[in-house]
Amino acid sequence: MKHTHRPAAAAGVLAVALALAGCAPHIQLTSPSAAGRSPLDWPQPQQDDAAGDWFDDWFGQWYGGSSLTEAQRLYGSAGLLAWPSVLVSVYLDEAGGAAWEETEIEQSRETLALAVDWIGDECARYGVDPSIAYDDGTPDSGLFVHTTYNGSFAGGTDSDESEDFYAAVYDLCESLDTAELRERYGTSSIGFLIFLPVDGSSFTMVHYLEDGASYYHEFSCLYQTDAYVPGDAFETPAVYAHEILHLYGAPDLYEGSSDYYVTPELTGYVAETWPDEIMLDTYGENGSLVYGGVEKQLGPLTASRLGLCSGFAGDDRFPEVNQVPAGMFSTGEMADLARLPADAVAARPTA
Repeated sequence: MKHTHRPAAAAGVLAVALALAGCAPHIQLTSPSAAGRSPLDWPQPQQDDAAGDWFDDWFGQWYGGSSLTEAQRLYGSAGLLAWPSVLVSVYLDEAGGAAWEETEIEQSRETLALAVDWIGDECARYGVDPSIAYDDGTPDSGLFVHTTYNGSFAGGTDSDESEDFYAAVYDLCESLDTAELRERYGTSSIGFLIFLPVDGSSFTMVHYLEDGASYYHEFSCLYQTDAYVPGDAFETPAVYAHEILHLYGAPDLYEGSSDYYVTPELTGYVAETWPDEIMLDTYGENGSLVYGGVEKQLGPLTASRLGLCSGFAGDDRFPEVNQVPAGMFSTGEMADLARLPADAVAARPTA
């Protein structure tokens, strides 16, 4: 459940192998300087600047031309939870190895439906009615892909997949993010769910402010079974919901989180104040697995990071939590972006 940090296809096996691209994924707290660039003096926006002009100029200098809008470069492909969005399900088989059975795909679909329904119910408590289109088995929805990866999956408790795997998935996400899909669903906010038919510890690759136009597409890798539980224990709706929320800006709130502001003091506060917080833990009582629904809470801190509310009880003790605008991830180096006028990044990316 760490985070580091989909065109239309007919239901059935898509007879292509994922092409490998010559790039590496953005890993947790990697900054632009780690990609071979010199350390940067981050720009300080002035209140009388034209909204976003400095930002476009700066990213144009360091990342080159891009068709992405300013908001897309800030939020990543999945966007903000309050915007209409799409989740594309991609089921990957190993070439000559582990593969998804139809019954297992159906079980995964049911789990996904429970997770998305729970997210909707929790958002309603904050007065937000999210619009999330996802694969529910409808033929020709464009939200289901079943294909083969020309390699093998690592899985296990570390779930440290190869650079070739990450490059192939980024490549696949880019190929599936089409104008036809955006037009069909009326949004450019698209996240990807990559289902792997092995055991592992599910995780999500998110977009950072510092990435600019790079590593734009965001995806969750959801393993078929939980590597921490003996036997073939399918991942639960809570795990699916946890990883999906990462796509929209929710941080991990447990010890070992990769988010720079999640300190031992903060995790202790969350555990004491909101012990059922879904970004803290996805298991039931005494570490049990819950399959009929999600017996967790989307707490105020997470809600604030998702843009569902403006703050949370105790935010004066942890000001860095909301140092970066809601829905975004940062290494901390671009926290000054929070000083931008609110309307500079508030507009929803168009389809």
